[in-house]
Parts: sequence; structure tokens; C-alpha cells
Amino acid sequence: MSTTPSEDAGDAARVERALADAGIGREELYRGLDELGGIGEVRVDGTTAVVPVTLPLPSTEVRTTVEREVRAAVEEVDGVDGVAIRFEPRVPDSGQRVDLIPDVKHVVAVGSGKGGVGKSTIATNLAVALAETGAAVGLLDADVYGPNAPRMLGLGERTPTANLDDRMVPREAHGVRVMSMGFITDDEDPVIWRGPLVDEFVKQLFGDVEWGALDYLVVDLPPGTGDAQLSLVQHLPVTGAVVVTTPQSVAVGDARKGLRGFARYDVPVLGIAENMAGFRCPDCGSEHELFGAGGGDGLATEFDVPVLGRIPVDPEVGHPDDEDPPEPPGLSVPGLGRLQLPRTRAERERPASGDPVVIRDDGGEAGRALERLATRTAARVNAYVAEHSTAEK
Repeated sequence: MSTTPSEDAGDAARVERALADAGIGREELYRGLDELGGIGEVRVDGTTAVVPVTLPLPSTEVRTTVEREVRAAVEEVDGVDGVAIRFEPRVPDSGQRVDLIPDVKHVVAVGSGKGGVGKSTIATNLAVALAETGAAVGLLDADVYGPNAPRMLGLGERTPTANLDDRMVPREAHGVRVMSMGFITDDEDPVIWRGPLVDEFVKQLFGDVEWGALDYLVVDLPPGTGDAQLSLVQHLPVTGAVVVTTPQSVAVGDARKGLRGFARYDVPVLGIAENMAGFRCPDCGSEHELFGAGGGDGLATEFDVPVLGRIPVDPEVGHPDDEDPPEPPGLSVPGLGRLQLPRTRAERERPASGDPVVIRDDGGEAGRALERLATRTAARVNAYVAEHSTAEK
């Protein structure tokens, strides 16, 4: 039996209502896909619903979950017997640009009010997790006093190369382009700089680096609310910040200062990453809250932002490989520097205990939590862009 265009339109409206009521993707993304503008105009051909879906990033795990939830929701609509889902993964672009980084769509700052909460671990794994989904990602280690990115990513070579325009060429690991103070200074040399030098160097890390076209530039900020933070928010259009804390009250109190610092400069806070949130004993299987519980939740409620992820204590975190890292993919060309190539199978499969937790086979719950953190961060970026575009209209 054929249907008329008016009947198809009525079926499409019912399908759209069913998808909105189902909150597609809300568990994975913290907001429903319909709220993120991720479900396009539904149409019904005969008895088959055609549903365009735009994901916040090309994540296989999220795609599988969304597909299952869409099919379940459409099955409940009378008169519709099947569903065809058209996935269109993309990273939205607000169009905000500055001359320092004209080809970077989004700058995501990772900060905390104090040191020792695992901010660099979160920033590194966030960048790698985003790159694993297919996004073009850079990591700027702006912690000039304690740069850790080279060590965490197995990039031991010092002094970045330069191209013909005298711009530094980032190193690359796990699909992430990396620049750090650690490539320039010796491991054992302290950096003793006053504010103006920090400001100038941070600007150089943005403007004098050949970042290329990036979907996300993740910036690992030093602890506190000092010169590096001010340089970032004054010189760049920061899409949003991820604030890292641990559950205990002292860390939460300092993270609160970091949140207020971002708010003072109108930087949207994407959410809270609660690190060291519980430990599962490998011998007895019981869980222990070594640093208390609820700190991230309280902070999120106070500032009306989500908890993007809770990362458990994992003994494997912080155990980098002590062997010399392999040469990164690419070709060294005189006068041009190191030209990066797409990651090779050898790089993907090379054994190294220092690989980021998010891509380790033994990453366990910490790795899965970091993957979810990356997906939810991308979803919050999508939400910001959607809200920004709506406000402009």
C-alpha cells in the first residue's frame, strides 16, 4: 500500500518526536543528539524512515550506540517498519580565527588550580583519544616550568626542526602534533622566567609553529591562574576549558579558583575531569576511595557544568617506557624539517609501556573513562558551536 506525501510527513514528525523523547546519545555525550543539532531532517519513504545523523566526532563506539538507540526508538513508531541511518561525522567550526593559528578550528584548554592532579595525563590522553577517532589534533604543552608531554608521548628528541619560513615543525606521536618547552630545554635545567618572558614564549608556541589544519588544539596549561593562562585567553579564541581535579577538598578548592579564572575571561568551561576517582584492588576486587568522593560532583553542581569523566587510579599510569623511543613517522628533509606522514601500521603496533593509557590494550577502566572524556568533550564543543551560531542568528 502506497502512502501520500502528507502521510509521509506525519510519519516523519512522529519519528522526530520519538527520537527527541529517546534522548539519543545522552548517556555517551551528556546531551541528546537532538540538542546538539546532530539529527537532521527525517523523511519517510514508504515505511522506511531515513534519519541523517551527525556525530560530534567519528567515534566507532558512539556510532554503534547511537545506531542501536535510533533503531530502538523508530521501532516504536506505528506505520514505520524500517530505518536507514546516514552518518555524517564532522567537527563543527565556529569560524573564529586569529592570525596566530588561522587553520585551527578549536582551542581546548586543560587546566587546574594546583599541581599534582594529573592534568598533563588528562591532556595527553584527551588529545590521543580525539586523534584515534580520526580528528586532526595538536597538543601544546604550555607548562613552561614543568613540561611533561615529550616524556608521556615517548618523544625524547630535543630541538624541533624548522621549515623554510623559519617556523618550528611539531613532533608527532600517535597522530598528535606536539610542541613543548621540553623540546628546547634540558631535562634537568629549571626554567626561571618572569611573566613577560612567559607571555612572549607562549605566543611563540602558537604563532611560530607550523601547526597546519587542526580540528582541535589541546593546550596543557601549568597549575594556577598565572601568566600562561592569561596569555592563552588574551591572544586566542578559546572554545572551552576542561578543569581537572581530584576528589579531595583541597584540590576542589583550587580547581574552583581555576573555574572562576576562566569565567572572568568569558572562557566557557566544557566540564570537570575528576582524576584519581577510586581504586579497584586487583587482588580482592573491592573498590577504595583513596582520595574521598564527590568533589567533582559538587564542583559541577556549583558551576552548572557536567562531570565529563571520572578516571580511576591506575598503577599503569605514570610508568613510561625507559627505552629510547623510535623515530617518529615521516621524512627529514634538509631545509624543510621533518615532514609528517600518516601513522603507519608499525607505529600503531609497536610495543611500548609508555603508550597513552587510552590506546593500551591493558588500559582497562581508566582507558575507557578517558575515551568517554574525549567524546563528551567533543560533544560539549559541538554544543558551544551550536549555541554560538544560534545566538548570532
